[in-house]
Amino acid sequence: MKKLPALFLACTLGASAFAQPPVPATIAKPTATLAAETPSPDADSPDKIIGRFFAQLQKREVDQAYDQLTRGTKIAERADDVRTLKSKTKEAITVFGPMLGYDSVVTKKVGTRLVSYTLLSLGKEFPLRWRFYFYKPMDTWKLIDIRVDDRLAAMFDETDDGRTRDERP
Repeated sequence: MKKLPALFLACTLGASAFAQPPVPATIAKPTATLAAETPSPDADSPDKIIGRFFAQLQKREVDQAYDQLTRGTKIAERADDVRTLKSKTKEAITVFGPMLGYDSVVTKKVGTRLVSYTLLSLGKEFPLRWRFYFYKPMDTWKLIDIRVDDRLAAMFDETDDGRTRDERP
């Protein structure tokens, strides 16, 4: 089988570069004010943010898609990394074909304010795996990390040789 170019070997744009030292447990508990807050009705959900992102990618509006996705986040402050991801995405669209849509694969929640989404973008020739991580510190969801790659075997819990974890020696 022909090996596809590895354009997205774990391209990651996380806010981890901005990690702070651990907060003592006595301070880390949510305050009554924070717990009592209710999201504003017009606040964008991660689903809506991701939907807009992929709609723009389908129109080949890569720069605008990333600009909107990262607006107001620490990720946007890493201009060189965002520029690289935009470039790699444009290259992927050229190699793998125009984006036809996307499928949601897994959504995982940790509490009520941290969520990850794993999706497949459906290129005409080949899909890509996207992982988005959102955090809601107050009343607005913010993207804190994005990862994209073409390692589809990992989605089946397989190694590159095609064997599953249970089949490995």
